[in-house]
Amino acid sequence: MDQNRSQHYNYTHETIPYVFHKNGDDFFKYLEKDGIKFIKFWWKHLEENLGTKIKSSAEGLAYQIRYAKDKSGRPVSIALITLPKPQTVGEVFYILCLKYSDKKTFLARFFLMRLPTTRIQALQLEGTDDIGNPLTGLYELTPRARNIRLRNQDFCTLDEFYNTVLMDLHLERA
Repeated sequence: MDQNRSQHYNYTHETIPYVFHKNGDDFFKYLEKDGIKFIKFWWKHLEENLGTKIKSSAEGLAYQIRYAKDKSGRPVSIALITLPKPQTVGEVFYILCLKYSDKKTFLARFFLMRLPTTRIQALQLEGTDDIGNPLTGLYELTPRARNIRLRNQDFCTLDEFYNTVLMDLHLERA
């Protein structure tokens, strides 16, 4: 964690990737049980226990759970997290946490491999244009907390972001 970055930045680039990629099933279990309490717990945890110097308000923090299907028709669980309005470059508008059903191919079973079943994509603030409109990009947040830029993405609503990611990952609404 970078203590010189905002609470918002650390929440989206380190906390959520760590908690979600570590155990996606538990992540969804806690969201379904008491989701807003769960996501706000981790927000406050950064401030109270990890000493983030640049505090951010949790106002606007929200989530939704949705479902989709992959090309094979297997279920995909999706958590859409809306974050407080970003104030600085690198902060995120929305996070989409995606959990595939366990993929067990013959080779994976034979070699006792566990294939990745989680992905996170985010709409991230990259700056503003001449008249103050946000410039944004689509990013993937990896299990090792790497932030990989996928492409430019026009600023959009939560539903437009959701539809864009579904289309990019070749998923269908359930």
